Amino acid sequence: MSDPDSTEVRVGNIDDFPEDKGTEVRIGGRRIAIFNISGTLYAVKNICPHQGDPLHRMAPGDGTITCPGHGWTFHLETGRNVRGDGAARIPPYPLAAI
Repeated sequence: MSDPDSTEVRVGNIDDFPEDKGTEVRIGGRRIAIFNISGTLYAVKNICPHQGDPLHRMAPGDGTITCPGHGWTFHLETGRNVRGDGAARIPPYPLAAI
């Protein structure tokens, strides 16, 4: 975990990420939200681009998370905004369960 730009960083075991919830991890200066949806893990930047709300507190649904402050909805796999400013997105991070 000392090098946030490395290609692989261990953040925990799959059991560390409760199903249908988000968990924040910090790698270097990066805040990352990891969501476990029915055993599939997704990792995205943990900051909403609109007002900076932490996204790990949002309940996932249908592969998306919705920020309650303004209703923007982001697709967890792609980071694309599917409801709100179409140009705004959250970066997804590659993730592998080992």
